[in-house]
Formats: sequence, structure tokens, C-alpha cells
Amino acid sequence: MRNRRSKAAGFTLFEMVIAVSIFALMGVIAFGGLGQMTRTGQAVADANDRLSDLQFAVVYFIRDWTQVSPRAIRNQYGDEEANILIEDDVITFTRSGWGNLLAQPRSTLQRVQYLVLDKQLLRRHWRSLDQGIGEQPIQVKLLDDVESMEVGFLNGLGQPIRNWPGESGDSEGAPIMLAITLELTDLGEITRYLEVPGGAL
Repeated sequence: MRNRRSKAAGFTLFEMVIAVSIFALMGVIAFGGLGQMTRTGQAVADANDRLSDLQFAVVYFIRDWTQVSPRAIRNQYGDEEANILIEDDVITFTRSGWGNLLAQPRSTLQRVQYLVLDKQLLRRHWRSLDQGIGEQPIQVKLLDDVESMEVGFLNGLGQPIRNWPGESGDSEGAPIMLAITLELTDLGEITRYLEVPGGAL
């Protein structure tokens, strides 16, 4: 009687192997699920970072554009440049509101430029509004993985004006809106339409 109870209370080697195999299989499944969750979480974090960088770049441009000044400038060759210059999908313009917390002897107007170079969206500005000979702009990278940028005005008929200054024609041919399109490697095309601030043209 004692021997039967002892045999019934124990596990055979085969049962132990089965139990260990089941636990091992459950561990593999759990580890795989954890790995997938980790990869998914990282992908979501990367996507959020990318969208945050894109939003920062767009807001930076909008902040500059809403402060367009009618002030034309003299370039380093002494030639006059319009306050807004669009050529070959590069936009250059004069903006107001350049902070001067250190009270430096300079204007609060600033000449800025946006362009895509080597798959990077860049913002440039010059220390002097009317540029000196050989003066180089200060450059800041706003966004990576940018395939191209298209920028230009739209007139009252919705027709693009790719270069400015240019022939504006009648009132329907005058610019009423700025269109800027970024083609991103991962997100495709992003387009924003911005009003032309009053008095800018």
C-alpha cells in the first residue's frame, strides 16, 4: 500500500521532460512577444520624433514668413534684391522681429533663406541686412531626409508662380498665397499653403 502511494505521488522522467518542454515553449513565445512589443514601441517613438522634427521645421518657416518685411536689400555686389526672392525652389526674404537681447548695433530686420541641399532642409540668415563683400550666411539644419522642396506663389486663378519677382499681369495674376511642398523620404509629400502678409508685395 505504501509503495503504490509513493509511485502515485512522484513524476516519471517522461513527464518531467514534457513539463520542461512546455515551459521552454512558453518562454520562447513570451520572449518573442516581448521583442515584438519592444520593436513596435521603438517604431512608434521614432515616428513621433520624426513628426516632431517636421512640425518644428514647418512652424519655424511659418514664424519667419508671417513677419515678412517690404524692405529690399543690397547684396554683396551692391545690387538691389527684392524683399522676396524665389528662384529654383529657393526662397529668400526679409523678415522683421529679429530679437536683440544683447542690444548689439544691428537691425531687427533679418535676411533669411530656405533651401534643400544634400537631402537636408536648411535655414540660412545673414548677420547684416545689406550684405558685405564675402559675407557668408549662418546655416542651420531643420530637417533630414528631404528629397526636394517646391516653393512658389499661387495667383487668384490657382496658377503657380515659380519665380519672383516676375510678371504679375492683372489682378488675377498677382500672388495671393505661398505654396511650399516638401517631399520626404519616409512620409511622401507634405504641402502647406500660407497667406501673403499684407504689404509684403
